[in-house]
Amino acid sequence: MYVLFDSWYASNRLLKFCRRQGWHVICAIKSNRTLGEKKLSQWPHALRHQRYQRVQLSAADQRLRTYLVRTLRGKLTKLSFEVCVLISQRHHRDKHPKYFLCTDLTLSAQQILPIYQKRWPIEVDNFYVKQHLGLADFRVQSYEATEKWFAVVFVALAFLQWRLNHAPSEERVRSLADVVRQHRYEHARTLLETACQEAARLADSVPVLQRFLYHPT
Repeated sequence: MYVLFDSWYASNRLLKFCRRQGWHVICAIKSNRTLGEKKLSQWPHALRHQRYQRVQLSAADQRLRTYLVRTLRGKLTKLSFEVCVLISQRHHRDKHPKYFLCTDLTLSAQQILPIYQKRWPIEVDNFYVKQHLGLADFRVQSYEATEKWFAVVFVALAFLQWRLNHAPSEERVRSLADVVRQHRYEHARTLLETACQEAARLADSVPVLQRFLYHPT
């Protein structure tokens, strides 16, 4: 099993815990970490004469992108086990490479980076539960009320994911944003149709407007 996380969580304590469980880790890592008595930020210059490995990855728009990668092996400071570190650049003059760590020494760079890419859908879900589904908008203080609020938010996320995975091909729904947009359109259309039908039945628009329009107090 591979545990994926970004550089904020790449502490020695968490790396050791994962390895004790028999899990492997693939994560981003900060450039100030030390490998073999050099900070990671110093290694690109030290390896400037070493050839790059070209790694192709599919971007979010499904286009193939090529990255220039160099591979290191060694022990991070205060870690007892050896790890593999990838230095990834977008082009030869890239002054801000990205660093990735993998504890499974049997994997190549071409295998490691696509696995790390699997974090992206998780980031998308986190964005939606925070920005669009209101995970952090609760105004309650008790643990039980907060737990119920979180449950409602994740039920909403599960509903969006279900619609995304069961959408007919003709709807061209490719992302959660498309699902949210489609759901809002359907809701607005249903509301408008209901209001029009009631106005036709009553032959009077005033009670319909009073029912469907918000009146601030």
